[in-house]
Amino acid sequence: MNPLALDIDLRLDRAGLALDVQLQLPEGGITVVFGASGAGKTTLLRAIAGLEPAASGRVCVAGAVWQDTAAGVCMPVWRRRVGYVFQEASLFDHLDVRGNLGYGLRWNPKPDVGSADLVSLAETLGIADLLNRRVDTLSGGERQRVAIARMLAPQPAVLLLDEPLAALDLMRREQILDWLKGVQRQSGTAMVYVTHSLDELACLADTAVILAQGRVAAIGAPEDALRAAGLSRIASRLSALRD
Repeated sequence: MNPLALDIDLRLDRAGLALDVQLQLPEGGITVVFGASGAGKTTLLRAIAGLEPAASGRVCVAGAVWQDTAAGVCMPVWRRRVGYVFQEASLFDHLDVRGNLGYGLRWNPKPDVGSADLVSLAETLGIADLLNRRVDTLSGGERQRVAIARMLAPQPAVLLLDEPLAALDLMRREQILDWLKGVQRQSGTAMVYVTHSLDELACLADTAVILAQGRVAAIGAPEDALRAAGLSRIASRLSALRD
């Protein structure tokens, strides 16, 4: 049996949403959390990262227990080996791309990482040509590539991506989707990607989690998960996109 990257049992009650999610995801690959607006997708990511203090349950990532409410364990956010990419690229505008990646490397568990590692990271992720660019000269797509690279620099156990391409046009989205798949294969980092876009589900998902009203409706291969969740018409559309 493959080792688990994420073993999650989380609950959170708030007005308009009752999150109750149990998930076991294999190490590596890209898991896409798919569902309508208000299904609890972003709340789930935030709870995994430790950004929802009211969430209770258990979060175990790559063998490390980040939260176990019953045992009184709740690792603070800054100690969790997690990268979080938001819809809008959160970069330091006073630094160039090299400076932004360098900030990410400061949190790398290796004590001797340096400038050579930074260049190697940029080359691996296909952004070496951006290293000396000012952040305010980057396009929206370039900003998100740098934001993702900065979050990968510390070698997180899992990278959480919350609709990171929502603000981009179709052409830039397609470019970054292809790039992101290559990055995952290169780095081996487990990724959990939230979207309500069928195109993004079709392009990225090794595993699909269908979320509805705060609960997991189905999990598995994308088409199978959609059908199991009662979304056969959407599964047929997905199959056509993937052909």
